[in-house]
Amino acid sequence: MRTGARARFVCACLLVASPAVAQSTTEDGIRAALGGDYQAAARILKPLANDPIKPDPVAQFFLAILYDAGRGVGPNLGRACSLYLRSASRPHPFSEQAATNGGLIRDQLGSGAAFECVVDERWQGGPPLTFTLGPDHQIVFTDTSVTVAYGEQESRTTMIPPEAAPPRVQYTPLDVTRPTATRRHFLQWFQWMPDVASPSSWTLTWALSEVVGEQWLLVTFEKSLAAVKGPTRPESYETTSLVQLRVNENGEAEFTIPGPSPRTEVIPWPPKRR
Repeated sequence: MRTGARARFVCACLLVASPAVAQSTTEDGIRAALGGDYQAAARILKPLANDPIKPDPVAQFFLAILYDAGRGVGPNLGRACSLYLRSASRPHPFSEQAATNGGLIRDQLGSGAAFECVVDERWQGGPPLTFTLGPDHQIVFTDTSVTVAYGEQESRTTMIPPEAAPPRVQYTPLDVTRPTATRRHFLQWFQWMPDVASPSSWTLTWALSEVVGEQWLLVTFEKSLAAVKGPTRPESYETTSLVQLRVNENGEAEFTIPGPSPRTEVIPWPPKRR
């Protein structure tokens, strides 16, 4: 454990002696952490800290401690920083310590804090875009990150907000029988981009990715799925005629791009990392 994280962890343990810390389920998470069962603590605290309607600031504080120290979850300073500062935005017994810890990490991250330590994570002006893939399995899109949570495992990809038109994300699960019977989780990413070679023209890019466990993996990318002319980007469009995902007659997942040069490809399993 890093020296700074260790000091913050010890400080948090001392603060737990304060009365009336939070509701009982949050207390259960804190007690699990103090008892050394960090995975149980993370499992209890995550839904309370990440509640989209009423997040618990105390749960946010102690979940931040776990990310900071790398206990029960993978060490993630950006995630810890965000949780500390969200926790500090509401009054509770640990809000002052949360602000201090968050500020220390934000300074440590330097210029990267703008993308890694995001307090108010949004998706195109609204709440984060969440797809539930199964029990304890979800992927969450924000303007600056993509996070996959799978049981006690988690991966987070930091992104730079797009300067062009915001993307549209579509989730497509497919139940395949080959090469093994399972449900596969595909995400399609559609985005209109200005055509630099042709003024007043727009091209639709398409990316296909798959979630496997806690990993978000790129399958393939199409630079120009469609093109239109006009002074402004298209506001709405129908994509089923442009690309199709399905289970073929052999029970495998495949995609088809009809287009002027149609092609169909089987999506390999396990997907290749790109």
